[in-house]
Amino acid sequence: MYPLTSYSGKHPLAKKSAASLRRYFCIAFVAIQFLCPAFGMTTEEVLNDDQARQQCFKGKAIYCIALGIKEEKTGHPERALELYRTACKKHPTPGHLRACTPLLGLAWKMNRLDEEAVPLETRCKEDEPITCFYLGQEYLKLVEMEKASRHLEPLCRNHFRPPDPANYGPCYHLAKGYEQAGQWNRALELFQFDCENHKEKGQPSCEARKQLVEMKRVHSQLRQKGIRDFDPVEVILLFIVFMSILNVWIWFKGGRRGLKYLSLAAPVVIWGATLTWVYWPDKPAYPAGQWVVLFFAFLLVTGMAVHAYRALHPLNDSR
Repeated sequence: MYPLTSYSGKHPLAKKSAASLRRYFCIAFVAIQFLCPAFGMTTEEVLNDDQARQQCFKGKAIYCIALGIKEEKTGHPERALELYRTACKKHPTPGHLRACTPLLGLAWKMNRLDEEAVPLETRCKEDEPITCFYLGQEYLKLVEMEKASRHLEPLCRNHFRPPDPANYGPCYHLAKGYEQAGQWNRALELFQFDCENHKEKGQPSCEARKQLVEMKRVHSQLRQKGIRDFDPVEVILLFIVFMSILNVWIWFKGGRRGLKYLSLAAPVVIWGATLTWVYWPDKPAYPAGQWVVLFFAFLLVTGMAVHAYRALHPLNDSR
């Protein structure tokens, strides 16, 4: 038997857990000491306009773009345009074309797209297919289909493939632009071309073509169904409205014969058409607006009939 003694110390496992916890907090504290100054420095650079401008003119496009966004939000588009232009020109990395996107977007809003795109257009003409591809994609974003087609269609026909393997290429992008613009036949042609010539990479175009073919089929069926299901009761309502307008013209231009028609035949025609519309078998429920139109047409023709009859028989008027 072990002797019973009072427990005055900590268990060895508890001491080990406490030591591990202290070690964890020490590591976290050191990491925070290193990371916090970095975060603080980045925030300071973003918030300090002078430092941001210095970084901008050193060629760091992100600072130019950040300052440009700030100027644009505060209602200074010309200043924003200048900063975006600097970002587009001075960005040193190979993927710098993306730094031109804010410039083209704002220039399009200010109706100065052609002017600001001149440097990029020049590079495209100097046989830089990457620049042409970039411009074509940007024009698609701005719904400038003619400009986009001018850049992307030659690249598509020449089997251009972008450096990024995840990018579907000019044929696919241009075809999607045509699809969204409602030019489905041109989209199908490009999807088919891309699918046949790049089967190893053209699966997105093949799938997009199948979806567009199915969309066209469904759209055609809906149109045919809409024509086939045209309800003749709608024709009756249109006839009532048309005859009401015609009766107004007869009132002013028909002379005495027109008054005779308005006093006798016009009410019969409108009332007959109205009763036909109301009691048409299996007539679907129509919105209240159609009933209002019908009521005013009925009221108009009835009032014109009464006035036409009184105009033809003035002696019958009560004194």
